[in-house]
Amino acid sequence: MNSKEKLLSIAFEEIYLNGYHATSVDKILKKANMNKGSMYHFFKSKKELVLASININLANNMKKYETLLELEDNIIEGLLFIFKNRKEFDVAHGCKLNNLVQELSCKDADFKTALEKVYTRFEEVIEEVLKNAIKNKEIQHKNSKSLALFVVASFEGCLGTGKKSQSLAVFSSCICELEAYLNSLRV
Repeated sequence: MNSKEKLLSIAFEEIYLNGYHATSVDKILKKANMNKGSMYHFFKSKKELVLASININLANNMKKYETLLELEDNIIEGLLFIFKNRKEFDVAHGCKLNNLVQELSCKDADFKTALEKVYTRFEEVIEEVLKNAIKNKEIQHKNSKSLALFVVASFEGCLGTGKKSQSLAVFSSCICELEAYLNSLRV
């Protein structure tokens, strides 16, 4: 990992764990074992660093959902598998995307745009997955776009509820209800 990648990774992790406003550039640099000159070589400001970090790290998180587009059958099972198996989910801190949306979207237009781009990509991927499941006659639904919005909102709600309760069991219970709903759409 080069210096820029290290800086982006540490900045993203610190913002995720502590929030944008509670994370100082000095804290990021100390953890990265770098000086301010190193950061300003790559980025003009903390905001620019965090925007780049969001674009790279959250885009990488989307890749696991994009793999669902390659499935030819058992599409809903694949989707549910990814939703249910959250080995990397930190119940204490919640969903990386949702946390950033909640903290930054209403405060700054640039953050809103960057986060909305990622969130919209998530919705688009899930819509394509659901379209494929409908085409494959796994489920029935008249509007894959509205279904995708509902599924993403429900999933993010499950993650938020798990965080609120600090409980993987609560998260799992919520996901089971989402699974039951998707199963009710089976052909």
